Amino acid sequence: MEETSIGVFSILVMICPMGKAPMPKMDHEGIGSRLDALRTATGLEKGVFAESCGIDPSSYSKIIKGEKALKVEMGYAVSVRWGVSMDYLYRGTLEKLPPSFASSIITNLTGRDA
Repeated sequence: MEETSIGVFSILVMICPMGKAPMPKMDHEGIGSRLDALRTATGLEKGVFAESCGIDPSSYSKIIKGEKALKVEMGYAVSVRWGVSMDYLYRGTLEKLPPSFASSIITNLTGRDA
């Protein structure tokens, strides 16, 4: 297994047999960090944010800790409700973040001002 790491944007790559393209391994901790950075940018408490997207608050706690996967349906609900892309949630793509959240999200993820 080959690992490339850029902070919370860690990507683990497993080389597939028979010469197929590398398959990315899901980075649940990174997804949780990005989700909670968005929550912090909204200024909402964890439970209120979770409910705003139709996520059970106890599941939300496990998701942000990387203990549980963010299901695609949940990711889509977050994307629609808060205007972030699925690429942001699942891959860490910072392009096209809503201007009202971009600076706060980047600060929360990197610990530095955008």
